[in-house]
Amino acid sequence: MLMRSSPPGLRADTELNDWHLAWTDPSIVQRLPVSYNAFCCDRWTVYRRFGTATAGSRHGGVSIARAALRDLGEQWERALRSSSPAAHAWDLLSRRASERRTTSPLGLHHLLDRDEADALVLRYKLGLSPLHAGYAMGLSKADFELLRHRALRSLLPSRAQ
Repeated sequence: MLMRSSPPGLRADTELNDWHLAWTDPSIVQRLPVSYNAFCCDRWTVYRRFGTATAGSRHGGVSIARAALRDLGEQWERALRSSSPAAHAWDLLSRRASERRTTSPLGLHHLLDRDEADALVLRYKLGLSPLHAGYAMGLSKADFELLRHRALRSLLPSRAQ
Protein backbone atom coordinates (compact mmCIF):
# COMPACT_ATOMS: atom_id res chain seq x y z
CA MET A 1 0.00 0.00 0.00
CA LEU A 2 1.31 3.46 -0.87
CA MET A 3 2.09 5.70 2.04
CA ARG A 4 0.85 9.21 1.98
CA SER A 5 3.31 12.03 2.58
CA SER A 6 0.97 13.87 4.92
CA PRO A 7 2.07 15.19 8.32
CA PRO A 8 0.70 12.24 10.29
CA GLY A 9 1.92 9.74 7.66
CA LEU A 10 -1.49 8.23 7.08
CA ARG A 11 -2.09 5.48 4.58
CA ALA A 12 -3.53 6.69 1.31
CA ASP A 13 -6.83 4.93 1.96
CA THR A 14 -7.48 6.08 5.53
CA GLU A 15 -10.39 8.37 6.15
CA LEU A 16 -11.07 8.77 2.45
CA ASN A 17 -14.37 6.97 2.83
CA ASP A 18 -15.58 10.01 4.80
CA TRP A 19 -14.65 12.17 1.82
CA HIS A 20 -16.35 9.96 -0.73
CA LEU A 21 -19.53 9.95 1.35
CA ALA A 22 -19.65 13.75 1.00
CA TRP A 23 -21.21 13.39 -2.41
CA THR A 24 -24.77 12.19 -2.49
CA ASP A 25 -25.05 12.66 -6.24
CA PRO A 26 -22.52 10.55 -8.21
CA SER A 27 -23.00 12.77 -11.27
CA ILE A 28 -21.26 15.59 -9.38
CA VAL A 29 -18.11 13.52 -8.93
CA GLN A 30 -18.18 12.40 -12.56
CA ARG A 31 -18.28 15.95 -13.92
CA LEU A 32 -15.43 17.28 -11.77
CA PRO A 33 -11.85 16.89 -13.01
CA VAL A 34 -9.43 14.39 -11.53
CA SER A 35 -7.30 17.32 -10.30
CA TYR A 36 -10.16 18.41 -8.02
CA ASN A 37 -10.59 14.93 -6.57
CA ALA A 38 -6.83 14.64 -6.02
CA PHE A 39 -6.81 18.02 -4.27
CA CYS A 40 -9.65 16.94 -1.99
CA CYS A 41 -8.02 13.63 -1.12
CA ASP A 42 -4.77 15.43 -0.33
CA ARG A 43 -6.42 18.01 1.95
CA TRP A 44 -9.24 15.99 3.52
CA THR A 45 -7.55 14.95 6.77
CA VAL A 46 -6.30 18.42 7.71
CA TYR A 47 -9.57 20.06 6.68
CA ARG A 48 -11.57 17.58 8.77
CA ARG A 49 -9.26 18.01 11.77
CA PHE A 50 -9.43 21.80 11.51
CA GLY A 51 -13.22 21.69 11.22
CA THR A 52 -13.39 19.38 14.24
CA ALA A 53 -11.18 21.70 16.29
CA THR A 54 -13.27 24.75 15.48
CA ALA A 55 -16.71 23.10 15.71
CA GLY A 56 -15.90 21.08 18.79
CA SER A 57 -17.10 17.75 17.39
CA ARG A 58 -16.01 15.24 14.78
CA HIS A 59 -19.43 15.29 13.14
CA GLY A 60 -19.31 19.08 12.91
CA GLY A 61 -15.77 18.93 11.54
CA VAL A 62 -16.72 16.46 8.82
CA SER A 63 -19.70 18.62 7.91
CA ILE A 64 -17.56 21.77 7.66
CA ALA A 65 -14.90 20.07 5.54
CA ARG A 66 -17.47 18.53 3.20
CA ALA A 67 -19.31 21.81 2.73
CA ALA A 68 -16.11 23.73 2.00
CA LEU A 69 -14.93 21.15 -0.52
CA ARG A 70 -18.36 21.14 -2.19
CA ASP A 71 -18.10 24.92 -2.45
CA LEU A 72 -14.66 24.49 -3.96
CA GLY A 73 -16.04 22.03 -6.52
CA GLU A 74 -18.50 24.68 -7.69
CA GLN A 75 -15.63 27.18 -8.02
CA TRP A 76 -12.85 24.83 -9.16
CA GLU A 77 -12.09 26.59 -12.44
CA ARG A 78 -11.93 29.98 -10.70
CA ALA A 79 -9.70 28.50 -7.98
CA LEU A 80 -7.32 27.16 -10.62
CA ARG A 81 -7.08 30.61 -12.20
CA SER A 82 -6.28 32.22 -8.85
CA SER A 83 -2.73 32.84 -7.67
CA SER A 84 -3.11 30.02 -5.13
CA PRO A 85 -5.87 27.41 -5.41
CA ALA A 86 -4.92 26.14 -1.96
CA ALA A 87 -5.35 29.61 -0.43
CA HIS A 88 -8.70 29.95 -2.21
CA ALA A 89 -9.79 26.59 -0.78
CA TRP A 90 -8.56 27.52 2.70
CA ASP A 91 -10.59 30.72 2.62
CA LEU A 92 -13.72 28.69 1.84
CA LEU A 93 -12.96 26.28 4.70
CA SER A 94 -12.19 29.06 7.15
CA ARG A 95 -15.41 30.90 6.28
CA ARG A 96 -17.44 27.69 6.69
CA ALA A 97 -15.75 27.04 10.04
CA SER A 98 -16.50 30.58 11.24
CA GLU A 99 -20.21 30.02 10.51
CA ARG A 100 -20.28 26.87 12.67
CA ARG A 101 -17.84 27.87 15.40
CA THR A 102 -19.35 27.19 18.78
CA THR A 103 -16.40 28.29 20.86
CA SER A 104 -13.08 29.40 19.56
CA PRO A 105 -10.06 27.63 21.02
CA LEU A 106 -8.83 30.07 23.68
CA GLY A 107 -11.13 32.74 22.22
CA LEU A 108 -8.62 33.36 19.43
CA HIS A 109 -11.17 34.21 16.78
CA HIS A 110 -12.47 37.09 18.91
CA LEU A 111 -8.98 38.55 19.41
CA LEU A 112 -7.32 38.02 16.03
CA ASP A 113 -7.97 38.19 12.32
CA ARG A 114 -9.44 34.95 10.98
CA ASP A 115 -6.20 33.89 9.21
CA GLU A 116 -4.09 34.63 12.27
CA ALA A 117 -6.35 32.58 14.53
CA ASP A 118 -6.45 29.76 11.95
CA ALA A 119 -2.64 29.71 11.87
CA LEU A 120 -2.46 29.28 15.64
CA VAL A 121 -5.07 26.53 15.60
CA LEU A 122 -3.15 24.64 12.90
CA ARG A 123 0.20 25.05 14.62
CA TYR A 124 -0.68 24.62 18.29
CA LYS A 125 -4.03 22.83 18.45
CA LEU A 126 -3.43 20.40 15.57
CA GLY A 127 0.35 20.30 16.02
CA LEU A 128 1.21 20.81 12.35
CA SER A 129 4.69 21.93 11.43
CA PRO A 130 5.00 25.40 9.87
CA LEU A 131 5.64 23.73 6.51
CA HIS A 132 2.49 21.58 6.67
CA ALA A 133 0.32 24.32 8.18
CA GLY A 134 1.42 26.73 5.47
CA TYR A 135 0.72 24.09 2.85
CA ALA A 136 -2.80 23.66 4.23
CA MET A 137 -3.44 27.41 4.09
CA GLY A 138 -1.84 27.86 0.68
CA LEU A 139 1.14 29.76 2.08
CA SER A 140 4.87 29.24 1.96
CA LYS A 141 6.54 28.21 5.20
CA ALA A 142 8.02 31.72 5.53
CA ASP A 143 4.64 33.42 4.96
CA PHE A 144 2.99 31.09 7.47
CA GLU A 145 5.68 31.90 10.05
CA LEU A 146 5.13 35.64 9.51
CA LEU A 147 1.40 35.16 10.00
CA ARG A 148 1.95 33.07 13.14
CA HIS A 149 4.41 35.58 14.62
CA ARG A 150 2.02 38.46 13.87
CA ALA A 151 -0.74 36.54 15.67
CA LEU A 152 1.42 35.83 18.69
CA ARG A 153 2.57 39.47 18.83
CA SER A 154 -1.07 40.57 18.76
CA LEU A 155 -1.80 38.44 21.80
CA LEU A 156 0.95 40.00 23.91
CA PRO A 157 -0.13 42.80 26.20
CA SER A 158 0.97 46.14 24.79
CA ARG A 159 3.72 47.83 26.69
CA ALA A 160 3.04 51.29 28.05
CA GLN A 161 5.67 53.79 26.98
